[in-house]
Amino acid sequence: MYKRRLLDVKKLIDFWSIPHFLFGTLLALATITFVLSIEYMFLVTLFLAIVWELIEMKWRLCEAPGNGFVDVLLALVGFTVTFLLVNRVGVSPERYGSLLIFTTLLFLCLNFFAWRARFEHDREFQG
Repeated sequence: MYKRRLLDVKKLIDFWSIPHFLFGTLLALATITFVLSIEYMFLVTLFLAIVWELIEMKWRLCEAPGNGFVDVLLALVGFTVTFLLVNRVGVSPERYGSLLIFTTLLFLCLNFFAWRARFEHDREFQG
C-alpha cells in the first residue's frame, strides 16, 4: 500500500510540469515589463491555469489524480518566484523585455516538443 501511494505522488510532477511553471514565469515577466497590477495578474494566472486544466479535462487528457491541482499550483509558484527573484536580483528595467522574449520562446518551444511527443504517443508524455 505504501509503495502504491509513493508512485501516485511521483506522478504529480511530470514533464508537463515545466510548461505550467514557465506559464507563471511568463505572466510574471509580462507583469513586470508592462507595469501591470501584481494582484490582478496573479488572479489572471490562477484563472488561466484553472481554465487550461478544465480544457485538458474536456479533451480527456489522461493525468494522475491531483496532477491538475499541482499544475495550477506550479503556475502560481512560477509567477511568485519569478516576481520575487527579478525584483530581488535587481534586473535593470531595460532587460525586462529581453527576459520576456526569451521566456516566451522557451515556453513555446517546450510546449511544441511536449505536444509533439504526446501526439506521437511517447509514454513519458501520456500523463
